[in-house]
Amino acid sequence: MKNYRLQAAIVLMLVATAFTSCSLDDNTPNVVTKSSLVTKVEGATTAHINVEVPVTVTFSVDNNCGSYNQFVETTAANTKTIEVESKYEGSNCGTTPASKTAVYKFKSTAVGTYNLKFKKTATEFTTHTIIIN
Repeated sequence: MKNYRLQAAIVLMLVATAFTSCSLDDNTPNVVTKSSLVTKVEGATTAHINVEVPVTVTFSVDNNCGSYNQFVETTAANTKTIEVESKYEGSNCGTTPASKTAVYKFKSTAVGTYNLKFKKTATEFTTHTIIIN
């Protein structure tokens, strides 16, 4: 019985050591997100109801570790204000700014004129108007 308790204690210590010695946090890359400014917007200006309209958005990132993460939208009536959120992942990224592109997909279920305002500076926007027939 004494031998069984000793073996059980050793197995329990080995299992506890295995779970605490390996941490996934050590291998997780450092990821930072921030808003990026749009330099160009291209795409169709007319479409039909329920048809997806791809709009190509060119934006700048601070270095070669920057890439597209998501579009952040606010909507008021037929106007959408859109910011590009970039993510920066990795190290040894350099300091040279770069241009990247992402496709914004617009789709409407109602006829009308829609203004997509992409953030160009802190106070200015590049507006892309789409007329839905």
